Amino acid sequence: MLNRSAVVVGHEPAFYGWLKSSGIDERTLAERREITDRVVYLIPACHFPEEAEEVVQDIFEEIFRRELAAWQPDEKAWPDTSDFDLFTRWFTVDALAVVDDAGRGRIEEEEKP
Repeated sequence: MLNRSAVVVGHEPAFYGWLKSSGIDERTLAERREITDRVVYLIPACHFPEEAEEVVQDIFEEIFRRELAAWQPDEKAWPDTSDFDLFTRWFTVDALAVVDDAGRGRIEEEEKP
């Protein structure tokens, strides 16, 4: 078992609407949705839902940036604001208290380009 919890971030229709308005074409959007409609982020271990909510409130800007960059790499197209209210309108967040690793071998971090 890992000493982490996780949050699963899903994308709301409002987020997809923004993507279309930011220049992402319908075909690319449909292809990407099939691959990555939800993303799992590891967070510090939390034993209660309230703890996970607090962690998400502390790190939502990082998640927001990662989601925007994954879908729309042109930062000039990003919204002027990335407050928690917009985050909660664009994304759903489900907390998972226990994260267990059923894989084999060491967990290795990918190098970022």
